[in-house]
Amino acid sequence: MIEYIRGILSEKELMQVAIECSGVGYSVIIPISTFELLPDEGEEVKLFIHYYVREDAVKLYGFSSRSDREIFRHLINISKVGPKVAISILSGVSVERLVSSVNASDPSALEKVPGIGAKTAQRLIVELKDKLKDFSSNIECIPSSSKKSSVISKDSLPLRDEAFAAMVALGYNDKQVGRAMARVEEVITSDAAVDEWIKMALQVI
Repeated sequence: MIEYIRGILSEKELMQVAIECSGVGYSVIIPISTFELLPDEGEEVKLFIHYYVREDAVKLYGFSSRSDREIFRHLINISKVGPKVAISILSGVSVERLVSSVNASDPSALEKVPGIGAKTAQRLIVELKDKLKDFSSNIECIPSSSKKSSVISKDSLPLRDEAFAAMVALGYNDKQVGRAMARVEEVITSDAAVDEWIKMALQVI
């Protein structure tokens, strides 16, 4: 059993990282919520690990906190929810929003996650009801008072396009992403990185 990996972040992608530890490189699958908190490549990082084994594969799933890993484990213990779906859920909905939705019995946020239909979202709410009651439920959102600039510079457009492509790769359709990006453009600063674009888009999609 691996509790966590601490080492040098040698490669960093949206859904996967490589961590070098004692001369060994570990490939770790992560949700976007963890990607957003990663340091720059070359710096030290620590991820809490879920060690997943099946007949034809061994995979490591990494999380920035124990609580995120615990929620991931609750999700994959639900019938018909595997690691891939659980990672999609934690990428499409923040932990705070997930806990809040479960506590409020509101499946609407889960229904927006690619691959999660209305029935599955409702089933997840029911299955998680008692398991997440001890988690905090502070909802993070984009307040209207945070508006800083309504003008996106030409330099920001490649980052917007990169974020758009990443969201589509996650399973969201063009219309969903287009509407989310339009809202993000109203509040994001011109020097925002691509992960900030994605983070804010996921909050409003």
